[in-house]
Amino acid sequence: MLSQNVLICTGNILSLNEPKTKASQNPTDELTETLKIVLRDNESSGEKNLIKGKKDNTLQDINREEVKITVKVFMSSPDVNLLKETIDQVCSFLNTNAIESLVIAYSGKESSEDLLSSLKQLWTGIEEYVKIGKLSSVGLSDISANEFIDLFQWANVKPNIVQISLATCCVVPPALQTFTKENDVQLLTHNDPGQILPKEELNRIFDTNVSLHWVARYQIHVKCRGILSSKGYLVYINKTTT
Repeated sequence: MLSQNVLICTGNILSLNEPKTKASQNPTDELTETLKIVLRDNESSGEKNLIKGKKDNTLQDINREEVKITVKVFMSSPDVNLLKETIDQVCSFLNTNAIESLVIAYSGKESSEDLLSSLKQLWTGIEEYVKIGKLSSVGLSDISANEFIDLFQWANVKPNIVQISLATCCVVPPALQTFTKENDVQLLTHNDPGQILPKEELNRIFDTNVSLHWVARYQIHVKCRGILSSKGYLVYINKTTT
């Protein structure tokens, strides 16, 4: 059996000619359709370990101080080096030295006690990158009130964003609502699924056995107008073939 790591960079999906991004699409459908388009357009490229959509030149056409980059990283491994690699790849692809806002969506299967330990492990990488100026606002997604408060009190660099899912949490937990107000933490909602790219879907897209290392979604907003000028995904997978 042969194993191969592959990085797919979709480029700015807002610039794709095909009407594939519909308002009704959930993030999984959006990403799945985008991957199919990018893979189809790169069938004859010959590149095996790196697959790219159109190069995202958004930051070349505007003053960097006029835009805000937000990134959400979806990962199931507590490997801090994998997280730092994700951030580095996004910065490299966008040709930038810094990200204004980053949120981690961690979907590990640990018990509550072990989950907090995994989050702390990942957070050490976040703290390292905040200290060198690579990250500014940082936070976590889909975390219980107790886990968020415990991590907040433990951390040297405090998370100032917490996201909760509209699908699984109709009412914001009172303890979390109170804590975020008292500690100046942004409390945001999202509609991302627990698994943004299920294994079954990945296997269908690539027609082989695939495991997911991570997904990073970036968005670039023009600050003064609040306009979304670019949106894209970086997906890092491992393909196993016989």
